[in-house]
Amino acid sequence: MKKTTYIWACGLALPLLFCSCNSKNAAEKGGEEDSTAVTVVSDQPTDDETSADESSNKASVFEGWSTRPITVKTEGGKVDIHAFAKAFCQEYSAAEPCAKMLSYFKNPTDFEKPEEVFFVKDYPKNGYIACDWRFESVNNVTLCYWNRKNGHQLVGVTTECGMEGEGMMGQYMFYDYDKATGLMTPDMNVVKVFDKLAASYEDIVLYLPEEGKDIVVYAFNYGDDEESEDDDTLDSYSGKWDGASFSIVKE
Repeated sequence: MKKTTYIWACGLALPLLFCSCNSKNAAEKGGEEDSTAVTVVSDQPTDDETSADESSNKASVFEGWSTRPITVKTEGGKVDIHAFAKAFCQEYSAAEPCAKMLSYFKNPTDFEKPEEVFFVKDYPKNGYIACDWRFESVNNVTLCYWNRKNGHQLVGVTTECGMEGEGMMGQYMFYDYDKATGLMTPDMNVVKVFDKLAASYEDIVLYLPEEGKDIVVYAFNYGDDEESEDDDTLDSYSGKWDGASFSIVKE
């Protein structure tokens, strides 16, 4: 993953199109942050620029999600990861992995066919589901939820698209679900826990738990050698669940 090509969109309190973890990224890439456009430095874009552009277009599907509540439909007043995933994916069905996840809910056996390019990890007892495609590049959506002390649920969502090292973009959002209103409301206080960590790094990656309660976080700073990863640094953290939010602990 090279600093000249790898883009990690985080925060999401600002518009998400072409967002990065902090302004240091933009400065190292040779320009100012721009939430709406990419500066093209040649008549014909390079493969890396094309890849970044495609990833940004996909990521823009989620633009504004930090202020958009989502209505959750329940059966008998009970909610599970499928209810949260259906609500989110219906809201953002323009994103291919979201559309695919909706297809999965209609007919899960279709995803066992070899010609299906997406696969789904579905662990309802663990409150986890993810949809990704079967290629070296990444195009996915992952959801997980936690029961809060106040009787609400916290729903985490991550999305990624692109080729690692060629303009990959990742995003995260957290929602508070209140069964009294039936709404998943963006919980920016939880988002800020991870944004605070991201401010000290060029890129961070969140992995929601397939098992357990804690989030795995990888944080990157890149060296000066654009042809080698030898001077890159990688730090590992855990987002420790406390029943309401997370605390960041370095591993």
